[in-house]
Amino acid sequence: MNMELDRSSAGRAGAREADIEARLREDFPYRDGRVYLNSAGAGLPWRGVAGVAAEHYAQIARLGADAQPQWHELAARTRGRVAAMLRVGVDEIAFLRSTTEVMNLAAASLDWSAGDEVVYPADDFPSVVLPWSSALAAGAHPIAVAVPDESSRTDALVDAITQRTRMVAVTHVNATTGTRVDLDRLGDACRAVDALLVVDGIEALGAIPVDLARVDVYGSGVFKWLLSGFGTAIGVFRERTAAHLTPAYRGYANPAPSPRFEYSEPNFPGLAVLDATLAYLDDLGWATVHERVRMLTDRVSDIVDSLGLDVVTPASRAGIFSFRVPDAAGLVARLSDRGIDVVAKQGLVRVSPHVYTSHRDIDRFERALADAIA
Repeated sequence: MNMELDRSSAGRAGAREADIEARLREDFPYRDGRVYLNSAGAGLPWRGVAGVAAEHYAQIARLGADAQPQWHELAARTRGRVAAMLRVGVDEIAFLRSTTEVMNLAAASLDWSAGDEVVYPADDFPSVVLPWSSALAAGAHPIAVAVPDESSRTDALVDAITQRTRMVAVTHVNATTGTRVDLDRLGDACRAVDALLVVDGIEALGAIPVDLARVDVYGSGVFKWLLSGFGTAIGVFRERTAAHLTPAYRGYANPAPSPRFEYSEPNFPGLAVLDATLAYLDDLGWATVHERVRMLTDRVSDIVDSLGLDVVTPASRAGIFSFRVPDAAGLVARLSDRGIDVVAKQGLVRVSPHVYTSHRDIDRFERALADAIA
């Protein structure tokens, strides 16, 4: 009886997987050609995106500024979707232009003093390493932390936090190595010294579940794992930050003493795309999205390991998997010749499947990689 139940459950799971695959083939027509494994560079739009953007501009053409009530309704609806996804308050969300803008805004909004410290990984993305001009001008000290190996990335940051630390900045998922840091551990270490944890989340949000319980500021553009194009970013400024940050940018949307960080009208066409895409992903099911990313990335890991290549990405990861070869750019070119799109980053080959990637795509990647390194 148990064997029959197991077979029945497996059959239902297989049928559901086939249904999802069929839907994704229809919704992401690019899949009919090459194998796209560079979602960490830019996510593919689903087929409804162009129509959503066109309709928004058609509305502007019909109504001009008279459409403002609809635009603000759109912003409120999208804000609600983001708040539900991240389990935060709608008032904690600011729609800005880029992840880098969120990070710079957080850095510039703290009242730095001489001797304060800001801690970040020395090898992190420029959005984390560079926004500290206001801190430096006030006499604060940048603490650029060397990361000895990927499994120690969180430990190295925690060990660098002192009583002088005012802010810790880090990418949730490293854009090159794919390492996912432990936000809970970092957040606890920050709160022990009353410091803020500021996170670039662009390589995480949409690929994995994101818990912001111990994060103070979280920024993410929407053009990668959220599949929603350029020019819009989600900034989450938790309620706790009001005691630490005074918005550095002011405009008609947040005149002093407003604690809001959204200082002007957002990118409404971008929000139209984001709103529709979040609705699409909600309908597909976030659990399905996250599980497919995990499952497909695990398959990439198994393939690379089985071929004896130098694995860089640890088990704590999201949708990025990177490995080292003597000539990363050359291997990427050979894979491209075989219809596989990956990217070379700092001497590594970076592979990043997403929900629209199929098992057949990963099979093609396996054959192409084995052939390209032969």
